[in-house]
Amino acid sequence: MKIAILLLCHKNPKQINMLLDTMENEAIEFFIHVDKKADIIDQITHRKDIHFLPEEKRVSITWGGWSIIQAELNLFRFAYNSGGSSYFWLCSGQDLPLKPVEQIVQFFEDNNGFNFVNLFQTSSTNGGKTNKYDKRTSINFPPAVMGISNSKRILKRMLVEITGGYNHTFWIFRRKNTTGMKFYFGSQWICFSQQTLKWVLQYISKHPEYSEYFRTVNTPDESYFHTLYMNSPFAGERKDYLHYIDWSQGGNSPKTLTMDDYQKLTESSFLMARKFDINKDKKIIERIIDQHERL
Repeated sequence: MKIAILLLCHKNPKQINMLLDTMENEAIEFFIHVDKKADIIDQITHRKDIHFLPEEKRVSITWGGWSIIQAELNLFRFAYNSGGSSYFWLCSGQDLPLKPVEQIVQFFEDNNGFNFVNLFQTSSTNGGKTNKYDKRTSINFPPAVMGISNSKRILKRMLVEITGGYNHTFWIFRRKNTTGMKFYFGSQWICFSQQTLKWVLQYISKHPEYSEYFRTVNTPDESYFHTLYMNSPFAGERKDYLHYIDWSQGGNSPKTLTMDDYQKLTESSFLMARKFDINKDKKIIERIIDQHERL
């Protein structure tokens, strides 16, 4: 079995190299998208099992916007067309494995055929009560309001309030659902089997209107693939995602993990964790890697 690990990277090449080194295994190949704004490719390890997206396929990513889906699609297509992989696991350059690489490979062999997709509650599973996730697809979010800057956040909040608030949308602003699908939401960090990814890529190719609708969805990386998957023939072959992520601090980004989290990480059943930052706490990264090397 071959596992394709798809990495979205934008900073800290030394940390990326630590991830690549600790997960080197004959059953794993890496496919890397480096944000077009980041000039770090030459600083990242080059090996025969590491493949970088061609320059013309790199995307300058805007937080919460369509560009993240462009980058992910480019990664999925590049890895799929390379052939030979049974699984395609979307990860980040700020991730680290919580289990030895041999155990990770064995996990996929033991769970062959399943997909690993996390799903959030929405009105479809919450007694019909609309919530903030449903809002993401109910109105148009133009590029002018997408981004992480304070001005963009203010513009987005104004748009949400004008159109009815996070838990409601006035009918005059409500979009027509041209996808013909019920929307689903979940964590960005998904893992598809080869058969599932083949179906997803074929559907997208045959139905350009699907992608067109999502170009103005808020945070499409948490609904684009999830909606497709749950409307696919493979929806019943699902287990939860493989990442440990701490959202306890609230906000739009998960907690940056430190040595304070070490005990929880060692006790976790997840295969991978995020996010780490070598500039904030190098010791936790070194401790986890050292633990793998001693096993």
